[in-house]
Amino acid sequence: MLYAILNSGVGEDLDLDGQDDINYDHFVRVQKSFLGTGSAYDYANISDSIYYNPEELEVFVQLVQDGMPEVKQELDFIENTALGVDLFKEDGVFSSSNHYLYKFPASVSDLVPFQDLRKKFRISVVNNLTADTTFAETNIVRPMRLTQPRSTGGTSIIQWGEGYGFNIKIKASTNAKMYATLLRFNYIEQSKDGYLYDIAEGNPLPTTGIEYKFVEWTLSDVIANDNQLNASANPPAGSSINLLVSAGTFFEFIQTQISEQDISNPDFYRYPLNSVWMHSGEETGVISGMYHGCIDLNITAVNSELHTYLQANAPTTGLNQERPDYNNVLNGIGHVSSRSVLNMNNLRINQSTMDSISFGEITQNLNFACYKNINGIVIDFGFDCQED
Repeated sequence: MLYAILNSGVGEDLDLDGQDDINYDHFVRVQKSFLGTGSAYDYANISDSIYYNPEELEVFVQLVQDGMPEVKQELDFIENTALGVDLFKEDGVFSSSNHYLYKFPASVSDLVPFQDLRKKFRISVVNNLTADTTFAETNIVRPMRLTQPRSTGGTSIIQWGEGYGFNIKIKASTNAKMYATLLRFNYIEQSKDGYLYDIAEGNPLPTTGIEYKFVEWTLSDVIANDNQLNASANPPAGSSINLLVSAGTFFEFIQTQISEQDISNPDFYRYPLNSVWMHSGEETGVISGMYHGCIDLNITAVNSELHTYLQANAPTTGLNQERPDYNNVLNGIGHVSSRSVLNMNNLRINQSTMDSISFGEITQNLNFACYKNINGIVIDFGFDCQED
């Protein structure tokens, strides 16, 4: 079995460290697809019942241009102790040895310089005992770039309200067949007892009896047309992937996901995450006001192979529950493909958006805080917000 989903990263500097957020860590998993003809319980006592002995395998990657593989690049064998991530297996019937992975060497860890419409990556596994070779090929999704939102400045602020929506504009990425988008709304929930205690003790709100929560919203997938799929490194504006999340749709979503309260006697008091007052001039295009960094945006652009794999394994509501097998590995089973994953965390909503959540018609019974700047930040709830 051969598995690898290569993530090219992001073609811009989202974390503001002065460099594009390209991903240089690419892993391949190789394991046995069957145990043998004997009892599975007998194989449970064999330490390599899932994995091959690494000394018996040759795992390498090659660039492929015009159907011709180029120079072999041996992959590095990685055990759990050599990674910054946890690969420990849970206890079970079979051997509890740690997972094994193979990692792209530094010479090919930057996928971008090698990537164009003519070249692919071929990952091969040779069993030195049997001389069998298993391999699969994939193109690379060009690292995503956004036109909107941005990491800083006025276009980084989300405004939901009458006549305003959240526009997401993605430059078309070469080889990206589908774009999947997820929004997360982060908030703090405080118990009634915690709120009353903080008020009595003069503590900053919220301090006592709090729990960090979120709701996630998966937007409809966007399928690229041929022009977008084959976009150049600098695609024209007309080829962008555009999504619009309207105010009403967003407010209705969180209203269905968060329990409503009796505003006259609520059980919970709620606050958006990362609330801060900003002054004009701190960032270009940002005016003075209260902002709340409570929105996370995740976009994943996948190539045609991964899109087909996801479609083949998607749940079905029809009478026929059988799903077609999809396997792009030759002389083996598994899956090899590519994607570009973009994460923008702590995107800010402006105060008018927060006011709509606090005392707007759709979400007023969720009991979210409202904020006023009266010789300092004042936090109110319920009818005190609606009377402003």
